[in-house]
Amino acid sequence: MGNLWRVDEALEDSEGLRWVSEHLGAYDWSMVDWITVRRGRSERYAFRGVCKGPSKEHRYRINCSVSKHTPYPITQFIRLSPLYRNSDGTWPKVPEGHKVGDRYVATRNGKSVQWKRLYRPLELRGEEEVLVFLVAHEAFHYLRRTKQVAGRHGEIEADAFALDILEQYRHG
Repeated sequence: MGNLWRVDEALEDSEGLRWVSEHLGAYDWSMVDWITVRRGRSERYAFRGVCKGPSKEHRYRINCSVSKHTPYPITQFIRLSPLYRNSDGTWPKVPEGHKVGDRYVATRNGKSVQWKRLYRPLELRGEEEVLVFLVAHEAFHYLRRTKQVAGRHGEIEADAFALDILEQYRHG
């Protein structure tokens, strides 16, 4: 997987990791010090990731960890565009199977705007799918910050990017 990748020995033969690294290989990774993928010991989180931005001491660094304690399949709630309160004070209907999160209020152009976070369940069938989704999600943060992919930068967009790549992986 190249010098950029630091992969835990336990994950070196991962088909999902190999697939996602090849799929993302078309992008420019010259501003990245490393992409670390390891198997962690967390009993609380099935997986975790972070894309650290550059500083005076280093370039971008992407770190991903999947727990060895996770029984599959798992359900991960992915972020979607929020539900905005209607002008009459009502809320849009929550799509079936989706989950509503916290409510927020802000002032935009002198008007109060309210919204609720919205999530939908995504079943990840095994460690291979988790690796594809996680690496793609964290890669999006780097790719967006370096303007290699279009759109806004945020968790909703990172989840959508990762979901698209996961669906490509699932369909061969």
